[in-house]
Amino acid sequence: MTTPFNIHGVEYGNCNCAYGCPCQFNALPTHGDCRFLLFSRIDSGAYGDTSLDGVVFAMFGKFPGAVHEGNGTQQLVIDEGASEEQPTQSAPSSTTKSLTR
Repeated sequence: MTTPFNIHGVEYGNCNCAYGCPCQFNALPTHGDCRFLLFSRIDSGAYGDTSLDGVVFAMFGKFPGAVHEGNGTQQLVIDEGASEEQPTQSAPSSTTKSLTR
């Protein structure tokens, strides 16, 4: 059974690719690898019964190819205003190597 998950908010990001970030469209990176930085604010959302409302975070990372191909590393930095349970639920656990508060 999967856990219900939804978020609504604002995201600003940039990567080393040409305009439009090919990884957002399951395409290959412009220069072969992906290096990115993004900032996000979750205005409303939840992971199961855990509210994600108000979580603010930044993430940066690098992948040897396209993000959807995996094998990359990411660093997630969550604003200190998040509750103790929110960071655990905000992180994409399959790809995030470490969490920082």
